[in-house]
Amino acid sequence: MPTGCYGITLDGLPGAAGLLRPTAPGDPVLHVAQRRGQEEPTHPGISDDRAAYPMANGAGTVLLDRAAGSLAYVTGAPLPDRHVVHPHLALPASVVARWSGRDALHAGAFEVDGGAWGVLGPRDSGKSSLLAQLHLLGVPVLSDDVVVVADGQVLPGPGLVDLRRGAAGHFGVGEALGVVGRRERWRVEVPPATAAPLRGWLLPAWGTAGLQRVPPTARLPVLMTNVALRLPPPDPARFFELAGVPVLQWSRPRDWAQLEQGTRRLLESLPAA
Repeated sequence: MPTGCYGITLDGLPGAAGLLRPTAPGDPVLHVAQRRGQEEPTHPGISDDRAAYPMANGAGTVLLDRAAGSLAYVTGAPLPDRHVVHPHLALPASVVARWSGRDALHAGAFEVDGGAWGVLGPRDSGKSSLLAQLHLLGVPVLSDDVVVVADGQVLPGPGLVDLRRGAAGHFGVGEALGVVGRRERWRVEVPPATAAPLRGWLLPAWGTAGLQRVPPTARLPVLMTNVALRLPPPDPARFFELAGVPVLQWSRPRDWAQLEQGTRRLLESLPAA
């Protein structure tokens, strides 16, 4: 059975098999390879058939070829497959989503009552700590960092949540990976998940506990702020449909001791939304 994540069948990552999910026969296929060396992109950027860009912290170069279905990491030192799948696959997956007529946002996602909720927000808004808390409460986590939507369905990402030091210490979980990409990571593996229809978007914020609807006129700007690629949507009308579901701002105190209770209250409130 073919496996991958973000709606992409991945070939060449045997060391990450436990993090991958079954994919559909019609999903795009990427053959992933690594090679040693130093190689500057000849034409850096993203086009309709190729992408090339430097990796974070000067770790190497990523080369993506649409026609060949190839993804190459050119680095000075080998990358463990589990590190390739996350975080180094996030941007290539977003490019492939664009090429495949799908939308990709910088977000996490979880499933409640058979529907998917995307979790949007800036880096310090607590997205991953919320997803980890949901996982510990038995809620399926679909994705940690990138949400790909195809025909109204949120496609599952790799089966993991990467935490920062404070969250890992609070929960007492996570495998220390050291610095991978731009930051230290403590990895929590999560059970398999399947695609689920998009039901809404959640915006975590710090403050007095509460759940508020974002007005329809403000929904599209919120989504545009969180697109995975800083490019115009390939299909503006389709992207506009992503704002047709509820967008809720979920505020809670910046207090670890209240996270579990606040998350339980959130889960009780979402069906009514």
